Amino acid sequence: MKTANILDFSIIAIYMVAMLSIGFVFMRFNRSASDYFRGGNRIPWLVAGLSCFMSGFSAWTFTGAAGMAYRYGIVVVFLYVGNALSFLLGYFVFARRWRRSRVTTTMGYLDERFNEGTRQTFSVVSVFFQMFMAASVLYGLGLLMASSCGVPLVGTIVVCGLIVLVYSTLGGLWAVVVTDFLQAVILMPFCLVLVGASLIRVGGLSGLYHSLPAGMVSLRLPSQYGWLYVFAWSLMVSVGYNTSAMAQRYFSVDDERSARKVALLCFGLFLVGAFIWFIPPMAMRVIHPDLATVMPSFSNAHEAAFAAASLTLLPNGLIGIMLAAMFSSAMASLSGTFNMHAGIISKDVYQTLFAKTSSDSALLKVGRITTVVVALIITVLAVVLAVKGKSIFQVMVTFNTIISLAYGPPALLGLLVKKTPPWSGLISFLAGLGIGSVGSLFLGWGLVMNVVVVVPVSITIFLSSRWFDRPEGAHVVRRERLFARLNTPVDVQRELAGCPDQTATVFRFLSRITAGVGALTLMLLFFVARADRLIVIAYATITILIAFSLKFIKGKQSIRAANDVVPKEVEIHDHA
Repeated sequence: MKTANILDFSIIAIYMVAMLSIGFVFMRFNRSASDYFRGGNRIPWLVAGLSCFMSGFSAWTFTGAAGMAYRYGIVVVFLYVGNALSFLLGYFVFARRWRRSRVTTTMGYLDERFNEGTRQTFSVVSVFFQMFMAASVLYGLGLLMASSCGVPLVGTIVVCGLIVLVYSTLGGLWAVVVTDFLQAVILMPFCLVLVGASLIRVGGLSGLYHSLPAGMVSLRLPSQYGWLYVFAWSLMVSVGYNTSAMAQRYFSVDDERSARKVALLCFGLFLVGAFIWFIPPMAMRVIHPDLATVMPSFSNAHEAAFAAASLTLLPNGLIGIMLAAMFSSAMASLSGTFNMHAGIISKDVYQTLFAKTSSDSALLKVGRITTVVVALIITVLAVVLAVKGKSIFQVMVTFNTIISLAYGPPALLGLLVKKTPPWSGLISFLAGLGIGSVGSLFLGWGLVMNVVVVVPVSITIFLSSRWFDRPEGAHVVRRERLFARLNTPVDVQRELAGCPDQTATVFRFLSRITAGVGALTLMLLFFVARADRLIVIAYATITILIAFSLKFIKGKQSIRAANDVVPKEVEIHDHA
């Protein structure tokens, strides 16, 4: 098995410089806090969709999930099909409603739908739990880089965290989604090439199927990850993927149609990817049946299966692209988390509690400062997880389960069910959080038990609170105003007047950068062995074709100027 060499390190360095440059380029798109946190509702749906996909498709896919594929086989495919189905729920229900809410952050929605106390509690608790999830992603990124490059794990985590921090702080959501898109362009062709190389090595799909242990390719799933676990997983990600960072992508685009396209694109990518991403780690089970003997320095060597596939099957140079791709997927998830948490802290905590009359420029400054603080805390947590040798998969599932099942039901039901008292969201959230935390952290509950207990309790509490709703008070006024917007289609020409459509500019920039990646890849032909040149050519060809296609994506016609950009009040419909 090879290790990264100077050629690979050079490619990684060029990639990191490119990512930091994007942060500087897109600073000029941020004229206000709205631009910084939701892109001024002007992010093209294709960019937002790939960004949404990459936020859920992080380094965890190549570490924790790849480790599951290496150990247990096709069960991880069904888990990712569950991920895909969660976006169908977004397509049919929640993408449209999140866009019509016309909010800047998901936490701001909670204040209007419920009350300020609910928003403050959700804000603090969700930031706390999601920091651990982000730390596991950064830990996974460090594991990939360290296992491939032979460098110290802790130092790798720190450097990676700082790089993500810099470009996220500079560029806001524009930098996040544009780099997400570019990272997808790098990642997808690479994965296709690696899948092809893996299948050739093991004798095709038939050879892989017959070479793996029977239990890894059987529909009789392992007991700890059986069909009930797959169902519980699908339910958990359905409430998790339609809130938080994913919801932010829904309301960053221009209208409801674009928001639904974001969800549909994510559905398609996750569905197709479920049958592609995990072929290389399963092939490693055939080539290296015991990865612990190949990578003895790692406590969970099976979680480095994807890196092992790249080091075994690809030439140096493409290994550098692999590491850049792995780095890119983690950056997508982490940068989205940094930006979302900065939005929550600056707008939903700082502005509400300390500076109600803050200007946009002040909030933009606070947003960047809080991005730095959040990123540093997450980096420290990732270092702690690495030092203690925790399993990336278990850390991710534990904390994601707790916060998703507590936060998701009241947040999503609040978009659908109108007549509940202002405390309904908070009580439902605290019940789910308390039960899930005690069960997961002290009673040893797994995912299935959490779903079976927490979800029915949370939903029952929320719906039962309707009996205590009172049709008066400030809460009712806010609630009626919100549901009026939820029932009002977005009028792009009126509401986004004065906000220029950046689609053509963005895709012209992405086309040039992507073409540069393809052209630079062709230079590897001078450094790789003759037998490996076909792999290089395949990757470069796919990348250049993508770059060429991006040139033809144009924006919508310019929106005429208008003075009134606030949606008119409409008749209130009963959504009880």
